[in-house]
Amino acid sequence: MTKKDWEKAKERLERPWPYGRVNLEADGYDVMLEMQSVNDMFHKGILVYVNGHFKGSWLVQDCEERRRFMPQRQRPCMSPQQIARYNKLPKRMQKELKYLRDETYTEYSTHWMNWGPLVKHFEANNKDIRLKEVEKDAEIHP
Repeated sequence: MTKKDWEKAKERLERPWPYGRVNLEADGYDVMLEMQSVNDMFHKGILVYVNGHFKGSWLVQDCEERRRFMPQRQRPCMSPQQIARYNKLPKRMQKELKYLRDETYTEYSTHWMNWGPLVKHFEANNKDIRLKEVEKDAEIHP
């Protein structure tokens, strides 16, 4: 997809509900991006449907859909409070427990909260992405 196609997709996605949808084809997968409310009515996120479905199992089991389309981030295993206590320990103990301080895990989420990381992830994990055109009578003109 070109930069112009991504801009067109973002514009479609930002339309008022329920019309904030974008259909893509990515390496043979039919992908639909849909703007939805997250947590409360003031936070929006982008949910990804693959071949017409969103499955919770994608978040817990390693699969192609998760690798290609789901948001992920590295999180520290220690909470901020635990890190503060670790930093107060004597240097010798910190050295012994350093492996615990550096430990992280990967968290997968249901919604993309920002457009830029979504585009970057899609382009990095899919070779051929195409914007599908919308039927003219289904399109809403603001």
